[in-house]
Amino acid sequence: MALHIINHPIAEHVLTNLRDRKTTQAEYHTLCRRIGTILFTKAFENLALESTTVTTPLCNCEGKILASDVVLIPILRAGFALLTPALELLPDAIVGYFGLQRNGEAKVECYYQKLPPVTDMDVFILDPMLATGNSAHFAIRMLQNFQPKSINFVSILGAPEGIRRIMDEFPLVNIFTIAMDKELNEKNFIVPGLGDFGDRFHGTL
Repeated sequence: MALHIINHPIAEHVLTNLRDRKTTQAEYHTLCRRIGTILFTKAFENLALESTTVTTPLCNCEGKILASDVVLIPILRAGFALLTPALELLPDAIVGYFGLQRNGEAKVECYYQKLPPVTDMDVFILDPMLATGNSAHFAIRMLQNFQPKSINFVSILGAPEGIRRIMDEFPLVNIFTIAMDKELNEKNFIVPGLGDFGDRFHGTL
């Protein structure tokens, strides 16, 4: 599989506004929906199709529909920001959740998990920031136990450290992101980044 960095002028425009510390919470929500639509249009590009026949007002017509269910799994709480644009494109998608948090040593603890059946399905993990890769690593490792058809990680931004870790340890996982930023700082924030994404999206600064 591969790293997919999505080059799109609207995505660049939206990302610049997301970075701006002056962007309001309401504006942030709108921008996340816009950039999420671009992300998922690319991320869903290789979903398998099957043939079907429908009847138009004029005649029967051959068409294509998705061949299997898609599972969306946001990592709480920041992952909520990407769930709405994904469901706008695939409103029948199945939704599960990982509630993950870092303890004092930056290790991941799972405080909530609700997973639907994922065996032989295309699974998309939603987390706007791929920083250290700790949360992504936990979610991917858990999902691999259930043998999904594919595992895909969708983020707005990634750090080189987290992206390399996931690509090295899980070479079959697709990563979709708008940009790979410079580095992580001493607090494991992506630089230049977006700040604390969850706080900015939920207004808890």
